[in-house]
Amino acid sequence: MSTGKEYGVIDRFRVAAAILIVGIHTYPLMSVSEVANFYLIHVFGRVAVPFFLMVTGYFLLPRYFRGNNSDAQPLLKFIKKTGLVYVLATLLYLPISIYAGHYDGGNLLATIARNIVFDGTFYHLWYLPASIIGVLIVYALRRMFPQLAVIIIACVLYIIGLFGDNYYYLAYEVSVIRQGYDLGFRVFSYTRNGLFYAPIFIVMGASIAMLKTRVKTWVCVVGLVVSLFLMMIEGYVLRHFALSRHSSMYIALLPCMFFLFNTLRDAGGMSSAVLRNISMWIFILHPLFIVVVRGLARGVGLTGLLVDNSVMHFLAVCMLTVVASGVCVYIQYRYKGRAKV
Repeated sequence: MSTGKEYGVIDRFRVAAAILIVGIHTYPLMSVSEVANFYLIHVFGRVAVPFFLMVTGYFLLPRYFRGNNSDAQPLLKFIKKTGLVYVLATLLYLPISIYAGHYDGGNLLATIARNIVFDGTFYHLWYLPASIIGVLIVYALRRMFPQLAVIIIACVLYIIGLFGDNYYYLAYEVSVIRQGYDLGFRVFSYTRNGLFYAPIFIVMGASIAMLKTRVKTWVCVVGLVVSLFLMMIEGYVLRHFALSRHSSMYIALLPCMFFLFNTLRDAGGMSSAVLRNISMWIFILHPLFIVVVRGLARGVGLTGLLVDNSVMHFLAVCMLTVVASGVCVYIQYRYKGRAKV
């Protein structure tokens, strides 16, 4: 894929998406309005993770969709890099996980296996194994089937995931289906994982990269606005009728992500490796600073301001996380610079 001027807005949106993920874990509007927080986090915020999956599909997989490219090195490099980040992040959060009792009770080996493969070794880290599993599924499917068949299979997987997520209590009424999902939930806690959730967005990213004709910008903007509105309606219906077991997977999310990604891609701008790295560090570090802010607030008697006030809590976590991420990127580049000397 080409680099340089073409993907600057995508790099900027990486940071925005990472901040949205911070919001998902801090509920920034909860103390202001529970309804407003629902639409911000459980509807609009759900574009963040699919965006990152589409970025992976866009830049990594088109080479495998064109002809019979058998060079697995880019794929292996992605798996190695993502796996290393996963291991290091797991070690960082292991003391907190143990303290929080995430491994207490039940079958310890089964819990560890489920966490590593599907649920994540800490609550935000599920994305890392999901991206690896999703990429491997799409790669394997493309080796066996034409592109259209891969898209259809990914859609079927997503539909299965829908009825274990936002539409669970609709499927719950059918006992055979309910039993099937309940069996699955012994293996993973959510269908928002690398098997059901990730493949469609990875495929979508790769497919957009292969479009011979770009969708007109005005079409993308109108499509994005309409699909976001439809997702709001979908969220309202799901919430009103209490159909959700979890709230990551929407029907309208698919067209929303298609139009969003095309809009960002067409905006151009200078690419920035710094922003790419900062967004990664924000994703990795923000739960640590949620703990830090809560601990500091309790220690200085400011729990009412920095924890109970959800807006201030979100802003404090964001500020500390962004500063720490900037420091990490600075150290990272200093280390690289010295290594080249």
